[in-house]
Amino acid sequence: MQVPQVNYKTAALNGLDIFYREAGDPSAPVIVLLHGYPNSSFLFRNLIPVLAAENYYVIAPDFPGFGYSSYPAAAEFQYTFENYSKVISEFVEKMQLKKFAVYLHDYGSVIGMRMVLMHPEKITALIFQDSNAYEEGLGKEWDASKAYWDNPTADNKKRIGEFLNFEGCRAQYLAGVPGDQVSRFTPDTWTLDWTFMNRPGHIDNLFSLFEDYKHNRAYFPRFQEFFRRVRPPMLVIWGKHDAYYSVAEATCYKRDNPDTEVHVLDAGHKALESHFTEIATLILDFLTRKVR
Repeated sequence: MQVPQVNYKTAALNGLDIFYREAGDPSAPVIVLLHGYPNSSFLFRNLIPVLAAENYYVIAPDFPGFGYSSYPAAAEFQYTFENYSKVISEFVEKMQLKKFAVYLHDYGSVIGMRMVLMHPEKITALIFQDSNAYEEGLGKEWDASKAYWDNPTADNKKRIGEFLNFEGCRAQYLAGVPGDQVSRFTPDTWTLDWTFMNRPGHIDNLFSLFEDYKHNRAYFPRFQEFFRRVRPPMLVIWGKHDAYYSVAEATCYKRDNPDTEVHVLDAGHKALESHFTEIATLILDFLTRKVR
């Protein structure tokens, strides 16, 4: 079998260098892959060639402050989800993407959906994997965060606990995962994540982004209205052991778009690492039926 070539490029964008992975024929149907926290496009290292082999053009950028993209100082860049969505919107414009499907995971969901609202005419399909567009996803694990967002005192910040560290990176992959699945995860993932995060002054930037998450909740009704009004083809994939976004959110998408296809896997938050073959099969089947 011929494995498609994956190319590694950088786009200059308003003073930022946006790194991205790319594979496939640009004339083929386009899929944009948006990673979450604390990842980079490395999360999609296995998925990109599989999609490209099935004649899709695949692009996976690193957000500013993640992966190999620029990590600007706070004085030079606003670490807010609004600003991130503007950067990704400008990125798809610079890449001259006319129509595309979007894979949204974790932080990539709220960044990507804000971008989708800016370019509704471009969207051919939406794929949500352990992401967030409903309050139901912010389960009891978020109670301390919600208290801090509402009242950002030192005591409330302390109650959140430390998470912007090496163990926090590792937990993103392994928290809640059944013991017999742990061996499926390569430590390269969280080691690389932490290497990128642990740069001078960058932990403060990432905490600023976390603090800004509260503003995404006001966008949830807008996302949901888009689902109802536009009713794009939608695929939802969730790990039932997700320790960050409650599995209760998985079926919420059908509330606003009844044609949404929902699959709950015996997996955790980073299901693409442990259930790659199953997820790739679901995505390819969905795209063949809905985008082709």
